[in-house]
Amino acid sequence: MTQARLAEFSGMTQAAISRLERGKCMPTFPLLERISRAFEATLLVTVEPGRGVTVTFADPDDGLRQGSETRIRNGLLPGQRNGGAVAARAS
Repeated sequence: MTQARLAEFSGMTQAAISRLERGKCMPTFPLLERISRAFEATLLVTVEPGRGVTVTFADPDDGLRQGSETRIRNGLLPGQRNGGAVAARAS
């Protein structure tokens, strides 16, 4: 999904999506919910002390697939349907 398309589906600007992907800002949970709706996917967040934050977008019809989870330690990853991740910066 392109930044422009994600922006359209989530009610954001393309510039805001770009800032998220580059790790220039930290998304709130309500924002992650909007992005989750745009992907029509379930958002799962796991916080493990000393190991960081894992954020997963899973297709609710397919369930979790191997490799669909991404551990985030620094920055932000671009979102993709079926296994991509969009995550807040972990402390």
